[in-house]
Amino acid sequence: MKRWKLCVLTVVVFAGAGLGLLYRYLEPARHFEMKTHPVVAAPSVAVSTDLPGRSMLLPDNPTTVEPSNASAALPADMPVQHANPNESTAFNALVLGLDTTSGQTARTDVILLAHVVPAEKKVHLVSVPRDTRVPLPGIGLTKINHAHFVAEMDGGKKSGTEAAIQAVSDLLQIPVHYYVKTNFSGFVTFIDTIGGIDVDIPQDMWLSMTRKPLEAGSRHLDGLTALAFVRERYSLEDGDFGRQADQMKVMRAVVQKLLAPEKLTELPGLLKQAKKELVDTNLTDSDLISLAWLFKDMKSQDIKYMQIPGKSVVAADPLVRSPLWYWEPDKERLKELVRENLR
Repeated sequence: MKRWKLCVLTVVVFAGAGLGLLYRYLEPARHFEMKTHPVVAAPSVAVSTDLPGRSMLLPDNPTTVEPSNASAALPADMPVQHANPNESTAFNALVLGLDTTSGQTARTDVILLAHVVPAEKKVHLVSVPRDTRVPLPGIGLTKINHAHFVAEMDGGKKSGTEAAIQAVSDLLQIPVHYYVKTNFSGFVTFIDTIGGIDVDIPQDMWLSMTRKPLEAGSRHLDGLTALAFVRERYSLEDGDFGRQADQMKVMRAVVQKLLAPEKLTELPGLLKQAKKELVDTNLTDSDLISLAWLFKDMKSQDIKYMQIPGKSVVAADPLVRSPLWYWEPDKERLKELVRENLR
């Protein structure tokens, strides 16, 4: 055999072996099966509202203004959900979007919990309204997006992250294994870095943030427009719930863009840029590639999208000392949602 043929054959063999190893390492079911998932937050046994120095802000019994029969705190005895033995690779990942740019104390504008089952190529997404009324330690019944803000003021960004993750874990009574946190500027920069995204807009809408209309149809969005789109709720018929559905559209559009054939050679650099723009995450580069791979291969029926069941109430808030609008979770329906979709 001529030397050049032998060289070509050697290259092909090694390339094939390398691709095989890469597939084995990054294919979602295999990748996460080889990992021991970290637990960044587990449900608290009970949520205490006693904290010296802040008790002066708390009424002993938060007063519901309207309606008068609003529910109190979620029960502390809601059972902790564990992964099904047949779903050993399943895990929970939390996406937090901050309502500010870098360097400012922030609230969580986006709270999205993903229960991922790589072995079955399925994802159950639960969107948590930022106005969800929950008990927070040392505060009382208040909005869940206050968890990050108050803790960051008291202990810095790390404390804010921990408090926000713990609040979601306590609300849903499930462990959280991974998290991703970003802010406005990071989101805009990343969308622009990947060249924008394509999203189907079902009907004409007005973007309050940019004070511009967004017409129905397939639209190419740059970073600023994408941010205005995922933040818009005032012009939507179903308000915050419509906004949460739009956030899911953008997530899928990002994955499709990253894994487009023409982008594959750029993927390592794009991932590096993504992690640079993220405020914080405990996902590794290989985790992010594997998750993107998982989303790309999924069909629409493999992604189940849910929202926290409940109702609107107006109740006194211990932080601002005045009535605020809340989304009050329905405790029984929430337990059923968790039992059927997050274990």
